[in-house]
This record gives sequence, structure tokens and C-alpha cells, in this order.
Amino acid sequence: MVFQSAEWIWLSQASTVNQYALFRADFCAKGACPASLRISADARYVAWLNGAFLEAGQYADYPVQKIYDEIALDGLLKPGANRLEIGVYSPVTDSSVYAFGAQAVIFEVLEEGACIARSGKEILASPMPGYVSGPVDLITGQMGYSFEYDARFIPEVLEFAPAKVLEHTRAFAENPVRRVRIGERSAGNVVSQGVFFWPQNAKTLGQRMQYAAMAFRENRDMSGLAAQPSIPCASGIAYAAEEGDGIYVLLDLGRETVGYLDIEIDLPAEAEILIGWGEHTDDLRLRTYVGTRNFAARYQGKAGHQRFTHFFRRLGLRYVQLFVAARAFRLVYAGVLPTDYPLRHSPALQIADSLHARIAETCAATLRHCMHEHYEDCPWREQALYAMDSRNQMLCGYYAFGEYAMPRASLKLLSQSLRADGMLELCAPARIPITIPSFTAMFLVELQEYVLYSGDLDFGREMLPCARAIADAFCAHVDESGLIPAYRDQKYWNFYEWQPYLEGYATHERDTETLRYDAPLNCFVSLGLDRLAALMSYLGENGVAYARCAQGLKAAVDARFWDEEAGLYHSFANSQGQWHEAELTQALAAFCGACPERKLDRVLSRLADESLVPVTLAYSIFQFEALLMRPEKWSRWVFGRIARDWGHMLHCGATTFWETLKGAWDFDRAGSLCHGWSAIPIYLYFAYALGLKPLEPGFSRYSLERVDAGLGETSGMFVLPDGKHLEL
Repeated sequence: MVFQSAEWIWLSQASTVNQYALFRADFCAKGACPASLRISADARYVAWLNGAFLEAGQYADYPVQKIYDEIALDGLLKPGANRLEIGVYSPVTDSSVYAFGAQAVIFEVLEEGACIARSGKEILASPMPGYVSGPVDLITGQMGYSFEYDARFIPEVLEFAPAKVLEHTRAFAENPVRRVRIGERSAGNVVSQGVFFWPQNAKTLGQRMQYAAMAFRENRDMSGLAAQPSIPCASGIAYAAEEGDGIYVLLDLGRETVGYLDIEIDLPAEAEILIGWGEHTDDLRLRTYVGTRNFAARYQGKAGHQRFTHFFRRLGLRYVQLFVAARAFRLVYAGVLPTDYPLRHSPALQIADSLHARIAETCAATLRHCMHEHYEDCPWREQALYAMDSRNQMLCGYYAFGEYAMPRASLKLLSQSLRADGMLELCAPARIPITIPSFTAMFLVELQEYVLYSGDLDFGREMLPCARAIADAFCAHVDESGLIPAYRDQKYWNFYEWQPYLEGYATHERDTETLRYDAPLNCFVSLGLDRLAALMSYLGENGVAYARCAQGLKAAVDARFWDEEAGLYHSFANSQGQWHEAELTQALAAFCGACPERKLDRVLSRLADESLVPVTLAYSIFQFEALLMRPEKWSRWVFGRIARDWGHMLHCGATTFWETLKGAWDFDRAGSLCHGWSAIPIYLYFAYALGLKPLEPGFSRYSLERVDAGLGETSGMFVLPDGKHLEL
């Protein structure tokens, strides 16, 4: 049992949204004994022991359980008096990465198994000094609040009061994944500097930075350095100017990076500093205000030397920009302390073709930046767990890293977002008014794949009630046509991919009726039902009813959406007929089995002739695997397409792979330049170029059937679920 004597606590003061709280515990220890800290918080915590940083974290919680961390303190406790300080950040406001539970923290310190300190009424509490609690700018609706920090507080005059004990009962569970590691500062270069003038009428921090007038200055004119300076710089880079409202500095870390914002600076006097972060620049100006998004924070500096690290949120970025409202200062560092999920294995893949080798390496980097407490769609803009995105990430992670803890935890987190209508929330953990039915269907696919790859039958049994609830909801929605009608209620988003009409926003001229049928939805659902039936067979359960429902949907797709003259499947249909010709629809019809064998070659030819609405990066996995059903004809085409599209990103300077081929210019210039779903080539290298696929759970049986990928000599090593290595 954990936390047997500890209690949930919080500030005695009135609570607010976006609140930072500080808790202090003084206690005595023997020292030099095995010791640990157990802690759970809503929503994120930072711990310091005897004034030194200890740990930052908190897993995204399950709705019915609180996750706790256990942090080793061996060798860290002093004999005699010790002080533990815990800062807790509670957004309160729901987002795509957080569902509010209760403002609270619980902890206990153990030494030789005995509790020597615990949370309770004797713990002192105070609003956390420096941080501004209450409403501030949102970064994005998905991520929640930015932050503002004032370094001018005097620690000696902080007012502590006894913490308030809460009646807060929830079951506890151990952290299901390994805790994120924190590295050393990421080096970067100053790429632009000059003076700025504050804009008029800017309402947010992001707008202030985006709309400010900027005047570039040669570095030697500002710092006396002729060469482009690098950071960190032990002696600091001295800046001075005689005009403007302050000095700006733009820094490039050289590649996509994820971590905690870290600033070290000398100021001659108090000064406001605005900090912006992001993945791309326009004319050496960082994009801090994108649509309604604000990638900016405020730091109120004090006179003298200071260092500030924001441990309460990871940021994804390549660039950091400072607007320092001062005519002189010395900059030691501005960037991040990198964070990464501690993988046990690195990709073992050797490809003679140098371009494909670079693509594989970049896929692995993309994946690593999109996995922390759970799989994330992207580290910069959202950091959210989606069923569709994570399916690609899971497949890639099995091959690249032999990673099973992360997919297991992500699947469980998704499963606990099951709604009364049989759909999953759009993201987990979250409360969002709309959901995407096709994403829910893909949960069934990624669950079956996890059990097939891992051999974790017990987890399959644990997830089966959720999977059946989803499948039953879809089957109940089949109407007399044999198809599932499009979900037309505003609670549902008929999204399939980011292409016209498939994105669920635009209305086609033929889409004039309440009743409409979408081929992609029915393909996704049939695929999910088939995979659930397969999962149930692994578990000794009878999934025939789901397989039968899947077969009915596939037959109805073929009957309703097939165009014999055009040799393709249309995407949409109503009483007026069929419309929309897309690669995704052909790929899904082939991959899910809706396309009969006699039509397959025609469909695959249309899929590859580039005359249809093209698939995007995320959904190209369906195009590729459909074409690889005829590897003798299409395998070289598939890997050639990877060379073209993923190679294009590399040629454009990508250090991780983008959300779409439009890069930063997509989504109102908010396109992510690091998106986990775009790592799919690494899966194809292992599963097709090297030919390794599981046939039974846990690779108890597997196939080795290479296709002609045209990559030159290719080899690799795969880590089996039992830890053994398979040479390929």
C-alpha cells in the first residue's frame, strides 16, 4: 500500500485557474540509507531537495486512478535536517492534454521502508513565488496556458501557512512508463539580433512579439564579436544598443528539440523579457502568434545574474527568441534542457542507399520527440494523444525501439476515455465536445496490433470490454443499406484526412441531404471489426459476429461506391449518386478487403497514377500497404515515393518529419515540423524491405519475406518481446 498515512493537500487560499503552489516539508533523516519519494499531483510537479532540483513530472492520469512516481533518494538525504520543496502547477481548465480532477498533491518520504515525512496539515504551503496564477494567455486550446514569471520576489519574506487537507479519495497506480530523462543544455547559435520597438494595441504576448518593429544589427555592432556567437557561453554575450525599446536575439538550436525552457542572463537593472519559441521563422522573425496561438511567455527579470528553468511544461522548438526591454545585458544561455523518453534499444538498421538511411534516422528522431508520458502527435503545437496518430507511432516503435510499455500505457489511457455512445474522446486524457468516429475505429486496429506484436494476452483481455463496446456501437449503427451512415450530429467530426471534403469541414455541391454514406468510415470500421475478431481469436473468444458485420460492410462498400467505368471507389454517396475520387478511398478499400481480388489490380493502378486526390503523409501508410499487396509490381514504386516525399523534407532542411508536405505553411502557417505519424518509413523498412512480420502473438511465429525495395544491401536487428535479438 502507498500513501497509508499521507493526505491530499492544497493551499488554504481561494483557488483559481492556472495556479502554482509551493509546499515545504522539513524532516530529519539518517542519511546514507535507501530512501525514496513517492508523489502524485494534479497536474504537474517539480521537487527540490535541500535546494537542489530533484525531479519534474506527472503522468497524464487515468480517470479513475491517480498515477504516482517513486523517486530514488539513495545518497541524497543528509544526516539530520532536510528540506523537501514541491511546486505544483494546476491548470484547472480542461484541454486536449489535461482533464481536471482536483487541485491537490500527496507525497511521502521513505527511509529504509519507514515513512519519515508525509503530506498533511503540518506541511507549509504558499502560492508559488514568481509565477503568476490566474488567467494568462493560452498557448493553444490543445495545450492550455502559457506562463508569466516575476523573478523580483524576496524568498525570505514568503508567507507560508498550514496546508489544507482534502477529502480526496482515488485509487493509485504506478507510473506505467519510464520517467522522462533531462539532459544538458542544447547548444545553439545566434542567427539574428537587433533593436525592437513595441507595437501598439497588441493584446497577447505572442502578438507583442509578432507585431513589434525590428531593426537588424550586425553582431559586432552590438556585442563586439565579429563571428556568429554560440550558446551556452560561459562568459556571456554582451549586448548593448543606444536606440529602440530593447534588444532582440534570435537563437537557433540547429534541430528540432524538446525540453524545458532554460534562460541565464545578467541584467544591469530590472527588465521585462518576452520569450518566444517555435519551429520556423519568417525573415529571421520567429512566429510567435499563429492564428490564435501564442508561443510566447513573459519573464520579469531582476537586476543581476539569474537563471530560470520552466519545469512545468515541455516545449517543442528549434528557435528561441528573446525581446529584452533593456539597452544592455549579458546573455549566457537561452534554449532548453532536453527531455527524452529512456528507450532501451536504438534502431538497428543498415541501408546501403544513403538517402533511405537518412530517412530511417530521421524517422527515429521524429518518434523520440513525440513520446514522453504517452505518444504525442507533435511536441510544438498540441502534445496530444490521438488514436490515429498513435497507431502509426506504435507500429514504428515496435520495430525501431522494441518498445511496448509506451503503446500499452497509451492504449489504456485511450480506453478510459470511452463515452456513453461507444466512441472514444478525441484525445486522452481530455473532455472535448466532438470526436472522430474513424479514430475510434482505429483504436481496435492498434489494440490488436499491440497484442500481436507484444504477445501481451492479459492486456488484451483487460481491454476487451472497451473494444467490444466500441464494436457494438458501430454494428448497431448499420442501417438497412448495409452501411454505417455518416455521423451528422455536431458531436461528431467526419474527418478522414487533411484533404478537401475528407477533412469534414467543406461541403460538396452534392452533399445536400441529411443521410450520407462515407466509404472511408465504413472501410475504417470494417478494418477495426476484423482486427477485433482476430484479437478475440488470440484470446480464445468468439468474434465471429464482428467478422460477419465487417464482411457485410465490405460488401456494401463494394456495391455502393464502385464505379466500373472509372475503375475506382468514390468516397461519398447519397440518393443523388456518388462523388469524390481520392487515393485514400482506394487504399482503404484494398487494405480492408472491400475490393474483390478481380478488381484489385485496377484499383491499385488508379491508386498510383496520381490522378486522384492524393493521400497525405499520415495516411500514405494505407496507400503503401495496399500497393504492397502486389509487391512484384509496386514495391519499387512505394520506396521510390518514400525517397521522393520524405527526401523532399530532408532536402528542405528537415531534422524531423513534418505533419504534411506543405510543412510550416499548412494550417494557417501552423503546420507542425515534427509529427509522429510521419515516421512510417521505418516501419516499411523493417516489415517489407527486411520482410519481418508477426504471424502469431509475441512473434511466436513470424514471416521473413523481403520485397524488392531497391535499397541496395539492407540488414537490421529486431528486438523480440522477450528481449532476444533477431538478426535480419
